[in-house]
Amino acid sequence: MPTTLHGKDSLHYEEKGIGQSLIFIHGVGLDLTMWEKQVEELSKHFHVITYDMVGHGGSEHPPGPYSLSQFVEQLAELMNHLRIKGSHIIGFSMGGMVAEAFALKYPDKVKTLTIMNAVANRTKEQRKAVLKRVEEVKITGPLATIEPAIKRWFNLEFLNSKEETVSKIRERLQTNNAASYLAAYTLFATADEELWPQIHQINIPTQIITGEHDVGSNPEMARQMHEKIVDSELMIVPNMRHMLPIEGAKIVNEAIRSFIERQKQRGDSM
Repeated sequence: MPTTLHGKDSLHYEEKGIGQSLIFIHGVGLDLTMWEKQVEELSKHFHVITYDMVGHGGSEHPPGPYSLSQFVEQLAELMNHLRIKGSHIIGFSMGGMVAEAFALKYPDKVKTLTIMNAVANRTKEQRKAVLKRVEEVKITGPLATIEPAIKRWFNLEFLNSKEETVSKIRERLQTNNAASYLAAYTLFATADEELWPQIHQINIPTQIITGEHDVGSNPEMARQMHEKIVDSELMIVPNMRHMLPIEGAKIVNEAIRSFIERQKQRGDSM
């Protein structure tokens, strides 16, 4: 059942299953519903928690600008509320950056870290492209960016064969609060600069996953993160673009479960 934590600020979350906790952090402009396939499968084995980040869905929508620390403290508040001392953390895209920042500040709260389709160390050209999209959102609002994003995120075959699934993502993007989305997207466009000098300090069992054809969170970024984070594991999924948790749900679910199991066998952070 959907649950909202009302304290100083509202925090919308859902939980399902029992066992070790898995917390999923969605991408910019999305919400907890993007993890439907992960909740369905992994809640058979784990206590799965999904939530809406600051400025998204049913959680708080404070005025911008936003900072990574806001998102980190929101997750810490959720874990404290649920009395979870340590969890496996899975972050997608912007959620991956939030997961990294959380692991840097609260390493004792993270059992394993999965960074999925996340941005790192953008080149000047890549940063110029994403900042151009920020300016487009400022001028025309977020709606104009939706169709180009969907074309970047999914393979054509999936777009044509899974219209209902894609429509849910489109509708989610269409219903975003414009001011909150702009604040979150601006942070998404710049946060990798803040994180990159610190990422080598992550000392938690970590797996890094992206799609072979993910343009914004490309394999080269994943490889650079893999090189920086000691003993991390790297997985490049063939023929996939950005929306791995949805288009490649079976692959993602197996990767998460098997990675946690490997750490358990090693006795790491369990």
